[in-house]
Amino acid sequence: MSRDDYCRLLHDVLIDARIKEIEILKSVPPEMEGMIRENKDRGGVYDKRYYPLFVVPNEHIVGIPKPLLMLAFRDARTKFYDLIKLPTWTDEQALEVSQTSLVLLLVGSENLTAINARKRLLSQNSTTASLSQEFRITTVILCSRLQKHSKSPLIWNYHKQLVSGQLNQFTKTATYRERTKYIEDLSKSELQTVLVAAEHHPMNYYAWAFARWVFADVYGSLLSSPSAKYYSVVFVRKYYESVVRKIEKWCFSHPSDTSAWSFFQWVLFKYVDCAHRDIADRIDDKLLLNKVNEVILFATTISLARESVWSFVRRVVADVDYISDSQRDGFVRAINLYLRSRSADAYGTQVNDEDMSNKEKAKLKEHERILDNLRDKDVYVVRSCLNWIAMRTHLKKAAV
Repeated sequence: MSRDDYCRLLHDVLIDARIKEIEILKSVPPEMEGMIRENKDRGGVYDKRYYPLFVVPNEHIVGIPKPLLMLAFRDARTKFYDLIKLPTWTDEQALEVSQTSLVLLLVGSENLTAINARKRLLSQNSTTASLSQEFRITTVILCSRLQKHSKSPLIWNYHKQLVSGQLNQFTKTATYRERTKYIEDLSKSELQTVLVAAEHHPMNYYAWAFARWVFADVYGSLLSSPSAKYYSVVFVRKYYESVVRKIEKWCFSHPSDTSAWSFFQWVLFKYVDCAHRDIADRIDDKLLLNKVNEVILFATTISLARESVWSFVRRVVADVDYISDSQRDGFVRAINLYLRSRSADAYGTQVNDEDMSNKEKAKLKEHERILDNLRDKDVYVVRSCLNWIAMRTHLKKAAV
């Protein structure tokens, strides 16, 4: 295969609707080469044009050998920068721009020139590019196990523009009911994209910032519409409840991801704001109180100094707009009860070390020292949380 064939092959993989994820393989093991040849001979779910890529049909994943990618990159880079100098493109040149720019994006996630070239293809209404195709390509890239792509602000911003373009295109002729269904489905699918990207790259600030935009602007457009009076508060509450449960489950599985916990707090408050149009009712929302109780129970059960979890607790409990004084006092009492139990010697009974060797005694002392350090750090984090709640609550009340 020539280098042009490699560029065309990678382009065909990314625009294939059946492909959900790609991965760059540093090298191809001998046993994998045999599977690649077998896939070529058999055909299977995907046709033979994807040889010599490694295809996992059931998982809809394609492995791209890095030597092949770099071989395609050498030719694609020269050809791409020659083409973007032209004022206009023929259909054949536009296809080459689409193919070469994708190769450049796979090699480097922050290639602004490649992104701008793809935007130019869309603005020129080229037959080689469409909103739905670009949306699918960016979704695959963001959900793939690539080195930096799932945390690329450039790709997330481009994906955001594509979501806006698709939404505007659909809602021009859609009825309010159709628009509502489309936005709800779009918000859920984009949340799933965020969760996959955050799984691949922890502390993914850009992914969670995109999720905030989806629920604040995309889903929020339903509530700001002139027809919003037909959109019952019950549906809003039900929708946000499902989102809150999904995010809570994800946060409990990733207790150290501070960006996820920050979004969890934001979406909880967003739910309360949307579910209660009367401001006075927001202070007694049962879902919010139940979730705070569950998080405090989770934080006190894992017995580790998870600062991201306690940061969530202190920000929610100290907010005077959503938590009343009596509720806050109850949360603080529960935290103090946990603090007293941690201050005591809660690490089990004393071990009889008379029959131990010196080496075993040294290991035991080292283990006890590590546990003491964990306990001290845990107590420090919880006390800092209580002090922060007291100080923040006082300042907010003074400001009012």
